[in-house]
Amino acid sequence: MGRIVHTGDTHIGYLQYHLHSRREDFLYAFREVVEDAIEGKVDAIVHSGDLFHKANPDLIDIAGTIEILQLAKDDNIPILAIAGNHEMQRGLQWIDVFERLGLVTHLGKTPHTIEDEEGDIAIYGMDYVHPDKREGLDYQFEESSSKYKILVSHGQFTPLVLVPGRNTWDIELVLKSSNVEFDVVLLGDEHIQKQKKIANVWVTYCGSTERASIAERERRSYNIIDLEGGVKIGTKNIQTRKFVYVEEEIPEGGNIEYLYERIKEREHEFLDAIVIVSVGGGGIKIPIAEIEEYCKSKGAIHAIIKPSKGEMEELGVREWVYFEDPAEVVENEMGSLGLSEAARCIDMLVRDRNIVDSNLKMHVKESIEKMMSESEKFEKVPIQEGEGESPGNGGENNEYTLGDFS
Repeated sequence: MGRIVHTGDTHIGYLQYHLHSRREDFLYAFREVVEDAIEGKVDAIVHSGDLFHKANPDLIDIAGTIEILQLAKDDNIPILAIAGNHEMQRGLQWIDVFERLGLVTHLGKTPHTIEDEEGDIAIYGMDYVHPDKREGLDYQFEESSSKYKILVSHGQFTPLVLVPGRNTWDIELVLKSSNVEFDVVLLGDEHIQKQKKIANVWVTYCGSTERASIAERERRSYNIIDLEGGVKIGTKNIQTRKFVYVEEEIPEGGNIEYLYERIKEREHEFLDAIVIVSVGGGGIKIPIAEIEEYCKSKGAIHAIIKPSKGEMEELGVREWVYFEDPAEVVENEMGSLGLSEAARCIDMLVRDRNIVDSNLKMHVKESIEKMMSESEKFEKVPIQEGEGESPGNGGENNEYTLGDFS
């Protein structure tokens, strides 16, 4: 019976830490998955959303992605995909463009069928849906007599993902409301591989193919779905760039030399790596720039110096925003704000590096006007005036004192 590679959250085009080498890493990780699929002679590659990191990817990322998709096409391996929240656009999706080029099939309510001598496999898709639009969703799909039926979707689904304050999607509700009895559900959006049997249906996240955050410490992976004699889910790890975590608590009476000695014990791991130094122990000034430069002199391509988890808990700090790349924390927190579709659209435009400041107002105006023309009801929300600053480590000082973050 069929074997399917299930991948997702490739986030191609992510210029993490403003490093072009990291951008290349995300593209290379996707290439590794496709090459593995070709070598393993699988029946299909399923991508469960967030192929790109942003809705308007750069041409270099589009060209690199087309090259990889062509590898699968040349080997007659279909790539079946849906749109995730990062790449989602109103109307035409990038997947639709690739579909017109004959490189990808955009999954929907009509199944894509993979023929097999032991019984067909019907694969359905459901793009990411904003929380504001989930109520009353129609979970009716075109019927199929195939032996196995698979649903592919993107979002934070309970009970696999439980995040306080975030709008999660109920996979049990989806399964109960659907007219099709699925055998397995392949999900994207959660960057850690997870699987759980729900109402006799296997539901799984494949995990991301590269680390989009320093919090993602687990090995990156993708799934292999084997349907011979039932549903079996295997996971394969991907070889990615190293993230080296140096975690130290400076003892009472210790000094900065203690920290340097601990760093030196690990420096043989720094070559071509991202190094994260987490430090705890109050009252000692930490020369951030000096330590960063030391790590880079030992081969690290990037270094982050931050308080340890214990230090942050003691200070009541939930998230540490290091001044070089606060965008990473913004990306991680946007989902918890419950923003409207219009607000998320504006946020993406404001943070899109491809839009010059002089054209930003025009792009925002055009996008909102388009939403209004396409929506029967456009709710106006009063603007709340207020002021405040984002939390941070005071990057201008380029140092911090453990135990004193005020």
